[in-house]
Amino acid sequence: QLRIPADDAHAVATAYRAIAGRAGAALEGVLVEEMLDGNRELLVGLKRDPVFGPVVAFGLGGIMTEVLGDVALAVVPLSERDIAELPDMVRAKKLLGPFRGSPPVDRTLLAAAIEAIGRIATDFPEVAEIDINPLMVAGDRPVAADALVILDAAVAAGSAKAAAQAAPDLRAVFVPESVAIIGAGDDVRKWGGSALRNILDGGYSGRIYPVNPKGGVFFGIQAYSSLLDLPEAPDLVLLAVGGAQVKGVLEDAATRGAKAAVVLTAGFSETGSEGAAQEREILRVAADAGITLIGPNCMGLLSNEARLHGTGLVALHPPVGKLSFVSQSGSMGPTVINMCQRRDIGLDKFISVGNEAMVSAFDVMDYLREDPHTDCVMLYLEGIDDGRHFLEAAKRTTAVKPVVVLRGGLTEAGGQAAASHTGALAGSAAVYRAAARQAGVVTCGTTQDLVDVGACLAQLPLPRGRRVAVITNGGGPGVLGADEVALNGLTLAPLDPALIAALDEVLPPFWSKRNPLDLVAAGFGENGFKALELVVRSETVDAVMFLNFLGVPAASETRPRFASGEFDGFSAMELTMLQKTAELMAETGKPVIHVPDTPVHGEIARAAAYTPVVLGSPRAAAQALSHMAWYAEYRRALAQTKDL
Repeated sequence: QLRIPADDAHAVATAYRAIAGRAGAALEGVLVEEMLDGNRELLVGLKRDPVFGPVVAFGLGGIMTEVLGDVALAVVPLSERDIAELPDMVRAKKLLGPFRGSPPVDRTLLAAAIEAIGRIATDFPEVAEIDINPLMVAGDRPVAADALVILDAAVAAGSAKAAAQAAPDLRAVFVPESVAIIGAGDDVRKWGGSALRNILDGGYSGRIYPVNPKGGVFFGIQAYSSLLDLPEAPDLVLLAVGGAQVKGVLEDAATRGAKAAVVLTAGFSETGSEGAAQEREILRVAADAGITLIGPNCMGLLSNEARLHGTGLVALHPPVGKLSFVSQSGSMGPTVINMCQRRDIGLDKFISVGNEAMVSAFDVMDYLREDPHTDCVMLYLEGIDDGRHFLEAAKRTTAVKPVVVLRGGLTEAGGQAAASHTGALAGSAAVYRAAARQAGVVTCGTTQDLVDVGACLAQLPLPRGRRVAVITNGGGPGVLGADEVALNGLTLAPLDPALIAALDEVLPPFWSKRNPLDLVAAGFGENGFKALELVVRSETVDAVMFLNFLGVPAASETRPRFASGEFDGFSAMELTMLQKTAELMAETGKPVIHVPDTPVHGEIARAAAYTPVVLGSPRAAAQALSHMAWYAEYRRALAQTKDL
């Protein structure tokens, strides 16, 4: 190796002759490269994920890739927003700014490099992998110092998109005018009996047709011996029969002209190859007849729009609301819906998609996007077979309403992120997080978080920024609230002098006069109402956490309690406070989240615009507000892009 000035032709020629003389006949060629000086090494790469397709990676390069694994991912195609935000997602993003006397990295050139990798992924499907490592920062210029490109003709052959399939018609599933329950009976310990009982108890106003080969009268309704005997073609057929009978029932449904079928029966692809073959057969029957097929191996559905509570074994009768829930797991339905019901959080629709033989969770998400009764979509996902379908359906949905996902199966992501080269950085778990971020999807880690965030996004206005006022009746909760505001990427809203002066007029002189606003137990009743109103109306406040105004035990308390000590129902003062909260949110468009002193569950009056939400802790409130602020930022960025 010789280091010479690149602009000195004589020196270059002299160096070449010296090398040629030393090598003699063994010389095969000479490589001339620019010598780079820089103390920052980055990485840009490409990998084709088996679920989501091409993925671009950006992060720290050189040996730091192995040591720290500080890499961020984005699924192709990349929007301008994706390209711009990717460098800011690595933990060591400060290295991109001024560093040890070096200028900040030229973001325009960096964006061009990331965009180029994304275009290669689209334009050259035979490129299976690219690893530019290090991407050396010379002065302020990112320059590729080393690169690896792997070609794979098989990747190119398999990259063609599958033919687009028509979206399934789900109206007959969620809003049927008539329902037939196959395998109906009067034993609620069995699927057919419990499904019929649940439909009756839910108040379904359409026509109900129990079907049982033996006939009979179940819960006062005459049963038919076959689908073919019904006086009309049912919109929806609910199957609670043995696996061997499902195909024959679907053939009868096809003959009778049914529009949709929900197969509760298990024993299909989840059991192995033989069950998978049977599942393909029932799918063929349904598809040939134009029947929308849900399941098999599912728990059923619930639609408060139609008052149709068609679940098996478990009775689920939640209040009417603006949330809808789609689950790949049947058992997650009762978990989430019962949690909502205990907290008086209303739901509109729930569906268990089971094995997704025809209709996937993402098909349902697409349907709910246009559903006027749904303001927020919650999903429980255990697996994603078609990442592009998820990404595209999620983008379409989040453009008009929020989507919150509880995703299982992500625990291997941490280990994958520490791999030593780009090819191992695109495990589907990590890629899912990237796709969700790009699609505007909020991802949660627990059922409690799913319900908390879903309720807030469905029932509260989105914050205009991240400035939060913490109002508390006691110092301790205020301290915890302030901590959680900071830990969740929010900021404590500044209190302008005019607001402080106005609060001085209604509060005793010993209130804190700063944020958190500690009212020192002086905020009950009218004082609390006035303080909340003044703070919510302040131009420096985007959202409010209202701590310890609900569920405060009193010596004269006569409210019943559960065995756990939680209050069963709100007091008159608390109901007034909740009503005031709803009015203020409608007037100002700012979210207010209540956190009680003692957990309290009871019916919350539903307002035309917004319904108050009560969460269990300052942490839960701050996390929910952080997710809401992030989604609001996503929507604003999306709107600005469309305006360009």
